Amino acid sequence: MVENLPAFNFRSEYSMQDKNNKYERNEEINRATDEQHAPSVRSQTDSTLVESVNMKQEIRTTNLETSREDTEQQNCPNPLPPAVNWHFWPWCNYGCKFCFATFEDLPSSKKMSKEEALTIPKMLADAGVKKLTFVGGEPTLCPYLGELLEEAKRVGLTTCIVSNGTGLTESFLDEWGHHVDWVGLSIDASNDELHMKIGRGAKRDLIRSKSQHLKVSIEVWNRCVARGIKMKLNTVVCKQNKDDDMMALVNTLRPDRWKVFQVLPVKGQNDANIEDMTITDEEYQSWVERHRRQNHLGIKIICEENDVMRGSYAMMDALGRFYSNTSGGHSYGPSVFEVGVGEAWAQNDFIKERFVAREGEYDWSNTRRLPMAVEAVLEGCQ
Repeated sequence: MVENLPAFNFRSEYSMQDKNNKYERNEEINRATDEQHAPSVRSQTDSTLVESVNMKQEIRTTNLETSREDTEQQNCPNPLPPAVNWHFWPWCNYGCKFCFATFEDLPSSKKMSKEEALTIPKMLADAGVKKLTFVGGEPTLCPYLGELLEEAKRVGLTTCIVSNGTGLTESFLDEWGHHVDWVGLSIDASNDELHMKIGRGAKRDLIRSKSQHLKVSIEVWNRCVARGIKMKLNTVVCKQNKDDDMMALVNTLRPDRWKVFQVLPVKGQNDANIEDMTITDEEYQSWVERHRRQNHLGIKIICEENDVMRGSYAMMDALGRFYSNTSGGHSYGPSVFEVGVGEAWAQNDFIKERFVAREGEYDWSNTRRLPMAVEAVLEGCQ
């Protein structure tokens, strides 16, 4: 049950001298506070005296809490990066053939309760996380996504949703959009014929050999921009779209960030189709350079080839387990509900250098928004 969640269990590397220094500074603040209030306390009424004592107690409590939080973060030998991707909802309504997060290995009999899920944002914030990205599957299929976003904002996190767009409706954004800082929208091609070939479309459409993904995505893009949400474009480069030219579309959308991924084989996730979709490093770089040469508007392009993607993300699954893809498949650790965030993360083989190399930390709150015109793109989707 949520009420019995274990306390964080951070491994201690913090010296006793550092602890003593920290508490000595706290005591100095407390003594200064006592001296500041002592003369007036003696002359106050009983009710005012109680208020003064409460004030001093609150200051002591705040100092101790700050000291404990600082100690916890310093004690963790492999501290969490400031950004975590939470794959909290493994189910999806799309059929992307290269998907590296199908979670077919997730025990179908186990599921985190809504009440447990709502405790995750604060647990991560207390561990030093600054940005929480809600990922799937398709996160908008979760009936309580809005409440998770609200809780994440309440505890001070920057929020992001990575979505295929189908659930980012007017009604959802009207109710919850003010809790969304970023949306990462996946568009892999300049036309829906290519999207159909790679499975980027609703399963009901793919059965009829069609996709409406680009048209839907542009409508969702406009919807989000109209509400001041910052936009990230995600593109996966594979064999089917390696000769496509997306620059006209991207120049019209003008995303805050454009992340370009080399299609990634992940054992146990996309084995069935990946052999027919992989490309060489040279083919990937050729695609990247061709689009960079046309990037006359200075759109921020972040390139992630396979070596950079593996081990560079702090990822949590739908059971509250940190996992890694460094070894080629998903390697899961214990749940944060069992051992706490610190101990759960300490068992992850995250590679900080790769996180830095792919610019995993950036200015989340002050990214420049660019104006956009969408009519021409919409016409091209008819």
